[in-house]
Amino acid sequence: MKIVNFGVIIKVMDEVNTVLVERYQVMLQQDPKSKVFAPLAEAYRKMGLLEKAERICVAGVQQHPQFPSGRVAYAKVLLHKHELQRAV
Repeated sequence: MKIVNFGVIIKVMDEVNTVLVERYQVMLQQDPKSKVFAPLAEAYRKMGLLEKAERICVAGVQQHPQFPSGRVAYAKVLLHKHELQRAV
């Protein structure tokens, strides 16, 4: 995302809230069938932990194949891994 302010372009990075990541990790550990896999995988992707994000997405999408946010999170991970064919 880019923000233009008085003619200056500033790049704004996607920041990851580590408190939320820890909370999501605990929630997923307590309930492996939870839909919290999607935001956790998004956070891992933003942190560059693509393999971990993919593993979580695979398990989550298997549990919740009709959950759109989970599929979107999985596709984003695959795109960041340059695996376009698997992402579509």
